[in-house]
Amino acid sequence: EMLMTSGFISLQFSGNIAVIRTRPGYASSMAYDIDNREYPAILGTIAGDDTILLVLHEAVSHNEVLNFLSQLIPNIK
Repeated sequence: EMLMTSGFISLQFSGNIAVIRTRPGYASSMAYDIDNREYPAILGTIAGDDTILLVLHEAVSHNEVLNFLSQLIPNIK
């Protein structure tokens, strides 16, 4: 599973949107795994080759999302 490798580069938040940057070719697999966890605070993802856009529920804190993602993606901070 690609989430167990070092494909993650960065995570940034802006309001109810988060952007994850990855190494080329990793974004689609990461987004698939995030979506399949059906975490209610993440309404959905859109993935390109090296970028994932996450749309967050308006009531969720960035720390809650970060805690969830840290269970899936090694080295996320």
